[in-house]
Amino acid sequence: MSAVPTIRHVTALTTDRRFIAFGISYLVSQSAQIAAVVRANLVAELNIKKFLLTVLALVALLPASAAKAHDPIILTPDQATPANGPLILDGTISFALYGALDSPKDTRGFRVNFKEGDPLYFSILIPDLAPENQLDDASLPFLEITDPAGSITKLAVSKKVPFAEPYSGTNYVVLNQFNSVAIAGTYSVVVTGNSPSRFTVSFGQIEMFGTPVENIANRDLGVDGVMSWYENSPTQPPDTQAPETQSNTPEVTDQTKTTENDQSFLLIGFVVAAIIAAIAVAFKVSKKRNN
Repeated sequence: MSAVPTIRHVTALTTDRRFIAFGISYLVSQSAQIAAVVRANLVAELNIKKFLLTVLALVALLPASAAKAHDPIILTPDQATPANGPLILDGTISFALYGALDSPKDTRGFRVNFKEGDPLYFSILIPDLAPENQLDDASLPFLEITDPAGSITKLAVSKKVPFAEPYSGTNYVVLNQFNSVAIAGTYSVVVTGNSPSRFTVSFGQIEMFGTPVENIANRDLGVDGVMSWYENSPTQPPDTQAPETQSNTPEVTDQTKTTENDQSFLLIGFVVAAIIAAIAVAFKVSKKRNN
């Protein structure tokens, strides 16, 4: 596992324009690879079947890469204790839990099941935004992890490592991470701190979506919930802006968003059409040479 955890909460099915932009850039990069394959096959006069298999393998990379992610969960104010929070049934599955402490000493909690000998991994991060990235160490959120035997591990800030999430265009600061071997049973996790702040807790290594989670009513929030969490600080009411910046920021209407998405999908369609055209040209040229 890398030193900095990857919290890729993006799926291939999202319609958020940030991720549409990622999809476009990915398609463009794959089309360049396909074009290179076309040239290589034409010069070497390789069998067209081999070429088509190569193209199909490249295209298959798109959903496979986009689908890799931590499964997102949004913690709510009523989930202040582990007993009231979500219960994740398999701690080896990659999850990222997003929440906010609304006041000093506020808490959020959840529980995670592990089997004997499972890899035990937790990390805590904050968004690289104000007010979190302006807090001193004593004010930053931290974890208290209680294992099934009652032993408590405190995961407070021990470093500040910036981490840019390329798939969502969001930025984080890694505060600490913990690696060990699990004992069988349920681990109780509490997040708390001495100042209002947002936080992210990640754990697990197996990337898989839709696994069972108990005691949760907002399982379907997904990417929209994550972006709402990222864009609204705990000290600012949701969907508001400071007076000095509000007048300078143009309002983005639903019609504008729809237009942007339509343009994005048109561009994706154009790239896909170009790939198909390249395949057709390669097939035709290869057929002529064989004749």
